[in-house]
Order: sequence, then C-alpha cells, then structure tokens
Amino acid sequence: MSLRALIAIAAAVVVAGLALMLLPSLYEVVDQGRDVRPYDSGSVYEIRLADSITVYAAEESRPDLDAISGSVLVALATAALMTMLLLRTIAGDERLRRFYALAAAGFALLAFDEFFGAHETVGHNLLPLADLPGVERPDDVIFALLAIPAIAFVYLFRDVMFESRRSRWLFGAALVAFGLAAMSDVAGVSADEPLEVITGACILGGFVSLVATHAADALRPLVPTASDGADPESVAGRAGEREQPLTTA
Repeated sequence: MSLRALIAIAAAVVVAGLALMLLPSLYEVVDQGRDVRPYDSGSVYEIRLADSITVYAAEESRPDLDAISGSVLVALATAALMTMLLLRTIAGDERLRRFYALAAAGFALLAFDEFFGAHETVGHNLLPLADLPGVERPDDVIFALLAIPAIAFVYLFRDVMFESRRSRWLFGAALVAFGLAAMSDVAGVSADEPLEVITGACILGGFVSLVATHAADALRPLVPTASDGADPESVAGRAGEREQPLTTA
C-alpha cells in the first residue's frame, strides 16, 4: 500500500472519529423517567437537540454498543462458517477453508466475550496484573493477550485479506483506526471509543467484501449459463419438472 493511500486512510479515520466525538455535544438529555409524558409508559428520555428542539425517545432507543458489537460478531461468525461449509462442499481451496474456519472461531470467541464480559471477569480475579508497569486494570492485560493470535492470523493470511483493492482499503483503515485507538487509550484521550467503532465498521466491511467475493467464485461453476451450451429455458423447464410432486396411479 502506497504512502499516499495510508495518509488518505489516516485522514478519513481521524475525520470520522472527530465526527463521532462531536455528535454527543449536539444533544442533551434533559430528563428521564416514567412521568415525562402525560400517560402511563416505560422510561422515556426528554432530549434537547442543538438547544432548540425537544424530542422524546424510549429508553430502548439508546444504543447499547456492547449488544450491537456482539450481534455483529455473531453475524460475522455465521457468515464465515457458512462460507467455509460452502467451500468444503465444492472441495474448494483448502487454505480458504482454513481461513474461514479460524475466522468463524475467532469471531465466535469475541462475541462470547462481548456478551458475557469474559476478559473482564478473568481480570477481576487476577488482581496482581494491575501491578504491571503501565497497567491500570487487570482485564486490559487479558484483552491485550487476545491481540496476539489476531495479529498472527492477519500475518499468516495477509494474502487472502488484502487480495483486492477494496479489502486493502477497508482493512488498512481498520489497522489505522485500531492503532489510533490504542494510542489515545494510553494517552488518556476520550477518542478511543469512537475509533473502536470505526475499527469494527471497517473490519465488517472488509470481511463482508471477502465473503461476497469468495462465495460468488464458489457458486459460479454451479450456475448453468447459455455459454455452457445449455438453453436457459430448457434448464428452467427441467427444474420445474423436478419440483412436481410424485403421483400414484
């Protein structure tokens, strides 16, 4: 990847991060409770937008980043597993099958951690880790250890992950955003959470791009076309015949 591309990716990540940081300043939660509206309801937020417009929102409308992240990870794990099974069915490239099998396992592990706070729980029971230099919370060490297999995975399958221009841009943006998030976390700057959201979005886009490409390549030989010498209408007719139920005399 060229230096110009890296600079462009870094600039885009910074702009998106600043936008996410400024977004909360555009509104203020004035009140919250069950008596905000003149009728019986659940908990409701009274929100002031740009200090000029008042709107009311249900408590469920507030996004839960952990739930969203966990759901995305479950979707990625499922997509990776289905792609691996598809490649296995058609006896596809063994390296690609291994890539998607490991990706499915990794996404499933991260989803479990996101939903149940596994690394936080482990960290709470390993208090001596907080005495390590530069460590404030013991669960930070556990999370950092999870980065080791992730980095090894990216290195071993770099040819797969960066095989197209689109995936190079998206995964490159994810790496830049992750690096900036790590630096802001160490520096105590509040930009780490928006940058983590950008990192996840870029990883999602890059992985979906890979799945779409490899699934299409796997299915292409299975779809009859006119260039194969088959009449599409006759193919459709034979398919219709196969779908007719069997009848007995």
